[in-house]
Amino acid sequence: MKKKKAMSRRKVGRNDPCPCGCGRKSKRCLGASETRPNPIPPDVMEKAREMLARQEALELQRRNQQGLGKPIITAELNGTRFIAVANRLYYSDKWRTFHDFLNEYIKIVLGKEWGNKELRKPLDERHPVCVWYYHMCRLQQQFAREHEKIHSAPMTGAAAAWLHLGYDLYSLAHNAEVRDKLVNRLKNPDGFRGARYEVYVAAALIRAGFQIEFENEDDGSTTHCEFTATHSESGRKYSVEAKQRNPGDHTGESAGNFRLGRRLHKALRKAANYPRVIFIDINVPDTAAGSDAPAFLRKALTDIRRFEGREVNGQPLPPAYLFVTNRPFEHDLEGTDSRPSLLAEGFQIPDFKGDHLFPSLRAAYEARKAHTDMHQLFASMREHADVPSTFHGEAPEFAFGDTPPRLLIGENYLVPDGEGHEVPGKLVSAIVDTARSLAVGVYSLESGRSIISTNPLSEAELAAYKRHPETFFGVIQPVSRRADTPLELFDFFHETYRHTPRERLLEFLQNAPDIEWLRGQTQQELALIYAERSAYAAIAETGLGKG
Repeated sequence: MKKKKAMSRRKVGRNDPCPCGCGRKSKRCLGASETRPNPIPPDVMEKAREMLARQEALELQRRNQQGLGKPIITAELNGTRFIAVANRLYYSDKWRTFHDFLNEYIKIVLGKEWGNKELRKPLDERHPVCVWYYHMCRLQQQFAREHEKIHSAPMTGAAAAWLHLGYDLYSLAHNAEVRDKLVNRLKNPDGFRGARYEVYVAAALIRAGFQIEFENEDDGSTTHCEFTATHSESGRKYSVEAKQRNPGDHTGESAGNFRLGRRLHKALRKAANYPRVIFIDINVPDTAAGSDAPAFLRKALTDIRRFEGREVNGQPLPPAYLFVTNRPFEHDLEGTDSRPSLLAEGFQIPDFKGDHLFPSLRAAYEARKAHTDMHQLFASMREHADVPSTFHGEAPEFAFGDTPPRLLIGENYLVPDGEGHEVPGKLVSAIVDTARSLAVGVYSLESGRSIISTNPLSEAELAAYKRHPETFFGVIQPVSRRADTPLELFDFFHETYRHTPRERLLEFLQNAPDIEWLRGQTQQELALIYAERSAYAAIAETGLGKG
């Protein structure tokens, strides 16, 4: 019988040949080990890549839905839904949707005893939140007729007001804190609207990627803004003030006759340690039709600009980033046409004004870069304006609807082979033809042949696609977007060429009259120059931005 050789227990030295067989010294190999690992089968690796791609797509979808704050932390066990809010854990066997949780969370924060006391009052004497709740209950009675089933209903003004309050309170508690003083102000009808707007502003900043730090409310030695917001990426800090117009605090003011100057002046007089960000809510009904820009936004802009250049006690008013909002939900509690509005303006910051004329595309790009935190805030406030109904970013049409099984890249389906048979095919890529309500997919057959096949899409599936076009098929796929402005066209070219090697960019620019000067520029500078010149050439050809 052959004797077995005893295995050496000596550890691999850093300068020994690597045992994995790569030919490197051990210290150079990240996979160095005493025994060579078994290779992973190709089909397992492929499946792992598909799973990671799915997870990446779902995370992108979640961020697009929930923003840049902490994700919703939840799990379901034996029919009970658990949800973590900061360091507190809540649970119920009745929460099928995130809306279900928010409906309960408002009652938890404000206190059920307080709520029950308000509900015993006549409707016209109740706190505004309890009036919203009354209309919410009526809506649920109308549309939620079957227990233990998920229903959909129109988003009325009352439902929007109620759910947005719950979502904003949750976002603030999950990412910062909801102070007792703030809760008491919310319960007080006289201070409710101002406190409610502060909660909205803080939650909007959180979803845009800011960290919130409240000022010391007990410090009466000086005036101070509501809180400090720090951008998570840039690290820049901003002093934030929030003001909401109360329709009843000025006689004669109405939807078409209001003045914001007093609110702006009051906000600008507050002591601020950092660049100012001021939010002002107009608080008027939205009477504009379709996609028309509300007239009250134009009036607000005119009103604000009248104050530029003014002085107070011999000192000029300080500059500020202004965000003018209108959240008209409670002006039409049973209607479904109320829509929030948003306007961004640079008060004495010329290159943050929406109608500022830049001398070049490059100047517009540089100005946007200088105010990137505020541009990101503006984009987030528009993109994350809805309250999510699902927990992990799923499209509600897929999470709750009766749609057919999803088309997912990497999965196998029976597809017609063109010869009258249905054969298994793996979906490798797909697009949506919205005009014809079709999914057009490329399938790889077991024979190695590829075919194109179409599938009709339901209205629910088309709605899900419009919510998340990049991830509709389960993985991230680039979606072609129109460039509607010269700057968007510049962005397209810059994104295309920003990683192009310097030598290649110089080849593209070799016929430029200033080629000698271009040869002295860095790769980053050349990419910007080429993007700008390509955009100007495309504008000259297409006429984009003219007229």
